[in-house]
Amino acid sequence: NAMANHGILPHDGKNIRFDELSGKVDAAFNTAPSVSLFVTNLAVRMLKKKYKRDTFDLAELDLHNGIEHDA
Repeated sequence: NAMANHGILPHDGKNIRFDELSGKVDAAFNTAPSVSLFVTNLAVRMLKKKYKRDTFDLAELDLHNGIEHDA
């Protein structure tokens, strides 16, 4: 969400390509490509999508037991 608020990702947080996310994480946080690819692939697996074909919305990341979980 912070990346969308700062204009790095689309402001509406919708239709984000996974390969686009990976490159933008590299640039925004100055990480190694392997780190951003790892993080992006976690989202791909959590959402049960395909890296090269699918898109996602930031709202989809709010899955119970995905990123959000009971304490």
